Amino acid sequence: MRPRLKFGRGILSELSSEWGKCVVISQPPAWDRAKSMLLCEPETVFFVKSMERKKVELAEKRLPETETIIGIGGGAALDMAKYVGWKRRIEPVLVPGIASVDACVTNAIAVRDKGKVHYIGFVVPSIVVCDFKLMSSAPRHFNRAGIGDVLSIHTGVFDWALAAEAGEVEFVKGVARQAESLVDELEEYAKDIRAVTDGALEFLIRAYAEENALCLKVGHARPEEGSEHFFAYNVERLTGRSFVHGELVSMGVFLMSRLQDNQHKRIKGILDRTGVRYHPRTLGLKRKEIEKALFTL
Repeated sequence: MRPRLKFGRGILSELSSEWGKCVVISQPPAWDRAKSMLLCEPETVFFVKSMERKKVELAEKRLPETETIIGIGGGAALDMAKYVGWKRRIEPVLVPGIASVDACVTNAIAVRDKGKVHYIGFVVPSIVVCDFKLMSSAPRHFNRAGIGDVLSIHTGVFDWALAAEAGEVEFVKGVARQAESLVDELEEYAKDIRAVTDGALEFLIRAYAEENALCLKVGHARPEEGSEHFFAYNVERLTGRSFVHGELVSMGVFLMSRLQDNQHKRIKGILDRTGVRYHPRTLGLKRKEIEKALFTL
């Protein structure tokens, strides 16, 4: 089910005037940039610190009753808003503060149980507000990281085909081709993504929505999620640290494309041209940490 997407520069002020009293779920950096743009009256502003299931459940129970739930920020804020909406049967309003992750258009909610990621629920937001003014006010590397959840199609589809060969799942060639065409389009947008243009931001959000629709069509996330995502989740589990999702996934795509012998030179070229941070030193990861993540995958 495709969410209703609204794109524009400065549209957050116009649209928020209709939201009245609301509960805002955000993160400090995103809220600092967004609060002056809002014309609604938040009853509460809740900052997400963890998506551990028990903490998420407790936080939801403590939030006041409201008719409107607004999620503003990155993946954790958007997933928490989706969780509250799911539990209360309210369609949340999602406002991505950056384009680093596809949480604004996916229907499932990513929670963690003792560091392991699980997907629960099914949520369709009332609207996804993509304000280029808000998104482009963030440091550029956050938006460049948006390539991770699109580039992951490259390794995800490869793994999907392997699973089909092993008899674990059906491989749908038409869906795979549609997904791979998004990687081709991403490659064409590489220069604009590096420059963080409005057109690049819109492409990333629309690509997220398209790949989510493909995943719903086949009933699983294999068209865009494979070993590269599980590598990223394992790094976070082992280190106990949080990373910019798209950067860590981009590193996973680079590593897994090498291990798959799957056009890894092309992938490195896309990563370098977009300017996304994916090198271990840049992300503060040591060689031993990466080795452990791979060997325990």
